[in-house]
Amino acid sequence: MKPEPFLYRATCELLGADGSNYFGNDSVVMVGDSEKCDRDGPAAEGIQGYLLNHRGGRDFTNLTDFADHVLIYNECQGEPK
Repeated sequence: MKPEPFLYRATCELLGADGSNYFGNDSVVMVGDSEKCDRDGPAAEGIQGYLLNHRGGRDFTNLTDFADHVLIYNECQGEPK
């Protein structure tokens, strides 16, 4: 169970994804509303975790904002959408 490190590693292996890439084609990130399980847990394994903070602040407030961030990042990096 989250935030056990095995969970994040096993998920990446099953997906054939690389947790160390940012938003590349074969990368994975964790998005959720728990600092401990969805942001800090994956970070301990080298996977980028993002917090959905519905109250605002410096974090993303919803998945649409996060998706927009990914699209903009990929456009700047030349990654396919």
